[in-house]
Amino acid sequence: MRKIDKKGTTVPLTFIIFAAAALVFFASLYLYQNAFVDFPADVVIQQQFNDLGNALSTKTTCAILTLPHEGVVEFTERLPYKIGDHNYQVLIDAPSDEIQLYSFKGYSYNYTLSGMRAEVNASTSESIGACGGTKEVRIILNRTI
Repeated sequence: MRKIDKKGTTVPLTFIIFAAAALVFFASLYLYQNAFVDFPADVVIQQQFNDLGNALSTKTTCAILTLPHEGVVEFTERLPYKIGDHNYQVLIDAPSDEIQLYSFKGYSYNYTLSGMRAEVNASTSESIGACGGTKEVRIILNRTI
């Protein structure tokens, strides 16, 4: 009487199955690198830009509220050197009621200063705005009415 092998798979076939599963796993890690690496980094960078934009808009709004008629207020705000290894630029645009943050790698965020256009002219100490790395920006508010 012959003995029947009931193991189901042989050792080489088992090796091929596990190797194929490992290959699919590592290929999916490579294909979904954006989901595992780039997306969390983008979220952190966006939050850091939001923190800076909200801090600047809050401080500017407080200065606008304390600004006397036909008066000028200047204040200095410290800026981080870089945000997530990105250089950036801060623009305060009175006609559009916004503080704009631009990264030189494609990020762009706007923070609203409602009613600033009707109340004050705002500018920064530099003609093009402030860039990350300048450490401080001097913001000048001038009430026109």
